[in-house]
Amino acid sequence: MHSSWFYVALAVAAGALGGIHVPINGALGARIGSALVATFTFYGVAFLVIAAANAVMLDRDALASLSRVPAWTYLLPGLISVVVVGANTYLIPRFGAVNLFVCVVASQLVVRSAISHFGWLASPVDPMSWTKVVGAAMVLAGAVLVVRN
Repeated sequence: MHSSWFYVALAVAAGALGGIHVPINGALGARIGSALVATFTFYGVAFLVIAAANAVMLDRDALASLSRVPAWTYLLPGLISVVVVGANTYLIPRFGAVNLFVCVVASQLVVRSAISHFGWLASPVDPMSWTKVVGAAMVLAGAVLVVRN
């Protein structure tokens, strides 16, 4: 069992990598003149990497269990991911890295707060409190200030 500091460190690392990959993919889209081709390339490379990892660490039980879960649980995240990466790739050279980031964070905060509060999508229930509401309001206000500037 890992400590919460491990989870924080992993989340920060993933966030930092997300902060890097979106501008890189946006730059690729701008350089080649196509957000669609850049997104395709992004997913092509991602597919090759995850296919290799699965070939090395094949988990037959997990693979077999895909047939026992609703199709939306594996189809919808892939579709959403294409829209998210494609939109980010299109927007970053037009809207800017910081503007895009604060809009993404603010919208994710609102949606994930609801998911956590109600325990939707197999998320542990983490009810909203007045401190979380104030913190979220500060993030949203910060996003408005950054984008308006």
